[in-house]
Amino acid sequence: MTTNSWLKVILVLWVLGFVVLACGPAIAADGIGGTLIGGAFGLLLGSVLFVPWIVGVGVLLVLIWLTKPRGQDGRDRYPDDRYPR
Repeated sequence: MTTNSWLKVILVLWVLGFVVLACGPAIAADGIGGTLIGGAFGLLLGSVLFVPWIVGVGVLLVLIWLTKPRGQDGRDRYPDDRYPR
């Protein structure tokens, strides 16, 4: 896998990890009272981690953009010469 592909995988894990951290306590709780306490804890945790999460998403998107395969006109990605130069 290329660096660009690895960064895309990391971005997906970063986004899903935040959702699991923020929603996990409410989902894992038992009963109405536990859900409310878990939801409050998840809201607190999600709000504390929101700014670092946004910064991380921005950094990963910039790194993905910087490692994007580049070519003169994009046709160099086809090795079988379907598109003559």
